[in-house]
Amino acid sequence: MVWRQWTPVLLIAATAAGSLTLTIIGKAAVGRTRPPLADAVPPYELSASFPSGHTLNSVALAGVVAYLLMRRQRRKRARIATLCCACVFALAMGLSRIYLGYHWLTDVLVAWALGLGWLTVVITAHRLLLTLRRRDAAGQQPDPVEPAPDR
Repeated sequence: MVWRQWTPVLLIAATAAGSLTLTIIGKAAVGRTRPPLADAVPPYELSASFPSGHTLNSVALAGVVAYLLMRRQRRKRARIATLCCACVFALAMGLSRIYLGYHWLTDVLVAWALGLGWLTVVITAHRLLLTLRRRDAAGQQPDPVEPAPDR
């Protein structure tokens, strides 16, 4: 029972930590300059431009929250609405970063891809863990791995 209470917190924390790490590593590795300040709206950002951290984090976090909500929703219409809200939020965040002059289009496109990639890793890991827990709860033992024959 305790596991269920902490699962959403742990998933959101892992998603946030991973997306923040991807943002920091990407900015340090690429070091791309931002668009000219004349095109940007104050307050000005001073960090590297690539990838867009706001966009990457919004995709990952909105995605994991939508995933957690959709697991509890029974009606298809509610799940579709939840997914649409998460997608619109992530899309709007990325487009706003371009509109405000903080990022180039490629910064946002790559951030969307990285965010979706990390979200896929987190959800897949969670689904695998759930499968293992169900198998253990049912009393099934995992299939033994046979050692390779000696040659």
